[in-house]
Amino acid sequence: DWLMGFQAAVAGVPVRRPALVETTALGAAGLAGIATGLWESAADFLAAQGEPRRFDPTVEAERIRPLRVEWGRAVRAAVGWA
Repeated sequence: DWLMGFQAAVAGVPVRRPALVETTALGAAGLAGIATGLWESAADFLAAQGEPRRFDPTVEAERIRPLRVEWGRAVRAAVGWA
């Protein structure tokens, strides 16, 4: 949750994540449920999962500016790893 809040603050936009963060297991369960008739479609399965968690930016701009600079450095470093 901390990372999602940090990303929202640095980007200055709301960030959402699924209610259940184990998405690999969720996908496998969804496919199995559709195959066995528990859900009729992927849309039915997704509707049963609940609302995603929303993280809104909460830190004022003056405090975010230095964090945004560091975030940019981290992103550039990560791009170099690929």
